[in-house]
Amino acid sequence: MKRSLAISIAVMTLGGAAWVAIPRVMLMPFKAQTPDRLALSRVLLTSAPLVTGTLLILGLIAVALLWPRLRTWRGRVPTVVAVLVLAVCVFLGRWNTFEAMFHPLPHPLFVEASESKDVLDEDLVLGVAGRDEARAYPVRAMAYHHLVNDVVAGEPIVATY
Repeated sequence: MKRSLAISIAVMTLGGAAWVAIPRVMLMPFKAQTPDRLALSRVLLTSAPLVTGTLLILGLIAVALLWPRLRTWRGRVPTVVAVLVLAVCVFLGRWNTFEAMFHPLPHPLFVEASESKDVLDEDLVLGVAGRDEARAYPVRAMAYHHLVNDVVAGEPIVATY
């Protein structure tokens, strides 16, 4: 019983860590992403809160059953570490890493093209036009921020790169 509980705690801990790590590795920006990898990552990301929460609860039950059988720190320390790893997995399952990686510009400032000092004629820009208004977002700035929240011709937009 002691061995099977310890193995189940280890499997739950590794499973929870894999559940939150796989999509973060597969969805690295600027790497090729196939439709199958995106689909798998989406399934793992959207189900992570439920799966990691369930694994933490099951892990705590297993630890409660195993704890009286652990007489020394050599058994108790790894058990506590496993529960802490499961708790971190619960947090990571609910935290959007990619929002932390990219820092959107919530309130961009614009100047007329003739007044711009930072954008050269040969610089690439992303352009958005609507009715009587247009915007140009320099690719150099977008490469860092990746997102710009803006309003063009009265319509809220998110420009991405």
